[in-house]
Amino acid sequence: MINYFLLAYQGFDYFKEKFDKDKYPNTRLRIIDNGNQKIEGYELYQAKKNIGCAGGFNLICYIAFEYLGLEKIIIGQEDTIVEEKEMEELLEKCNENTIIGLIKPHFDLATFALHKKTFIKIGMFDENCIDGYCEDADYKQRCYLNGVKIENLGKSGERNLGMSRRKNKRIYDTITVNRIYIKEKWGKSINKDEMSLKDEQPPYEFKHPFNKSNLDTKFIPMTERMKRIQDLKDNKLLSQEEILRLLIDPQGINKS
Repeated sequence: MINYFLLAYQGFDYFKEKFDKDKYPNTRLRIIDNGNQKIEGYELYQAKKNIGCAGGFNLICYIAFEYLGLEKIIIGQEDTIVEEKEMEELLEKCNENTIIGLIKPHFDLATFALHKKTFIKIGMFDENCIDGYCEDADYKQRCYLNGVKIENLGKSGERNLGMSRRKNKRIYDTITVNRIYIKEKWGKSINKDEMSLKDEQPPYEFKHPFNKSNLDTKFIPMTERMKRIQDLKDNKLLSQEEILRLLIDPQGINKS
C-alpha cells in the first residue's frame, strides 16, 4: 500500500479535478489542509489555522511516523499530480540515506518520498520559513551536511502548477523574507551550478546554523515570529521535542 499525504492550502479544486481515484487502487490518500477548504469524501486532517508548508510537512511526518508507525511515505502538494507508478518508483528508490523527489531541481520536494529514519536524523522542517518557500532549501542543506542524498526522477518542472505563485500576490515578498532568514542561518550559496547559485540553492557556506559550531544542524531558533504564532508568553528556549509538540499538537487538529 502506498501512503500518500497531500498538503493542501488554496488549490484543492484543481487537485480534485485532476486526481482520478480509479487510477490509484493501491494508494491510501490522506489530506492535511492548511486552508480551511471544503473537502469531502477524503480522509482529512484539517488545521484550525495555516501552519505553513514547513508546519504542514512536520504534521504529516508526525501523523505518519509517530501516530501511524509508517516507514516510508509520499508527501505531495495539491498543485502537483503524481501517478501511482511514479509513487511506486519513488518509494522503491527511497531509503534512510536518500530522499527521492518527483521533479528535477529546484522543485524536487514538491512531491517526494521520505523515510522515517531520515526524518529522525535530519529533524523537523524549519517553520521560521514563512508560509512556503525556502523550507526545502534549509532541509536540503541539513541533508547535505548529514550525508543524506537528494535525488529525483527528473520530471519536468511544468508538472508543478505553482499555485501559490499564481494566487498569492505577495509571494515574492515572502520569498525575499525567507531568503534573508536562510542567509542568516546558513550564509551564501556555494552551489557550483550557475543557475542554482543565482537561485540561492544549497549547499551554503556555513556548516552549523548561524555559523555557531555549538549548534546541531537540527537546531530551530525560537524567533519572535514563532513565539507569536505559538502564543508563547516568555523567552524560554524550548527543546526540539517541545517545539515539535507546539508545531503539530494533535489537539489542535480536527480529524474527520
